[in-house]
Amino acid sequence: MNCNVIQDLMILYVDGCCSEESKTIVEEHIKCCNKCKKAFEEMTADPLITEQKSKTKAFSKINGWKASVLQSVLLFVSFALIIFGVAREAATPSGNTNGLWAVAVIVPATGFMMSLANWYFVRVFPSREVFSNCSLIATIAFTGIGYIWAVLHYQGIFTELINGSAFSVTMLIVGCIMCFVFFIVSKLFSNQYAKLLGKE
Repeated sequence: MNCNVIQDLMILYVDGCCSEESKTIVEEHIKCCNKCKKAFEEMTADPLITEQKSKTKAFSKINGWKASVLQSVLLFVSFALIIFGVAREAATPSGNTNGLWAVAVIVPATGFMMSLANWYFVRVFPSREVFSNCSLIATIAFTGIGYIWAVLHYQGIFTELINGSAFSVTMLIVGCIMCFVFFIVSKLFSNQYAKLLGKE
């Protein structure tokens, strides 16, 4: 590869701002090119660059901390909604209305919380967009599985929904809104999470 291109990449390499692929290219080139190796040594000996690199590392640590806080808050919120839904479901007398809290709150919150496990593998994904799309797909898939379980578990729920009492219609609308909100949150916040961790 052209030495000028490598030396441009070297600046990003020293700052710790380049992709893994660019890192590999620079490292391979330095091994076999004395001119670029010398330029690299001069760059890393420069106190301003060393200071910039330490600032970049500190910034990276702060962003890593922010990403952890974001994930923790989302886990806490979804878990709190599940607990609320389970408590309300437990207070519901048995019958056809049993299961409406699952449809409205428990299933959407659980689907989202399960999809957050995907976030631990953010570094596996080639780009922020791919990661964000996969997080959305995971949320939709887990939510869909949750609704299949709800239909099988709460057998009288369809009768209640078909009868269309005001409470069942309200809970169905709440469930749809919850799903929609969690799908948007999954897409937007997974993108932000990946950005904080330096994913391009």
